[in-house]
Amino acid sequence: MDGFVEHRDRLLGVAYRVLGRVADAEDVVQEAWLRWAAADRAEVADPEAFLVRTTTRLAIDRLRRAQARREVYPGSGCPNRS
Repeated sequence: MDGFVEHRDRLLGVAYRVLGRVADAEDVVQEAWLRWAAADRAEVADPEAFLVRTTTRLAIDRLRRAQARREVYPGSGCPNRS
């Protein structure tokens, strides 16, 4: 779609390097495509830069959310180590 397809492999590579999982990288690239589809192309000076930046930010956000979920302990099942 209008420039996205030619950069898709690079975007997958960027997302994979941040996340380390192909499935997560594909999800991020799909989200980047949705952002690209909604973008005002007249405002985008460099489509590749827009796509790489968007993909990178989405991947980092996903990584941070995953780390935050791992840090939260559900319930009171965690023993107190005082």
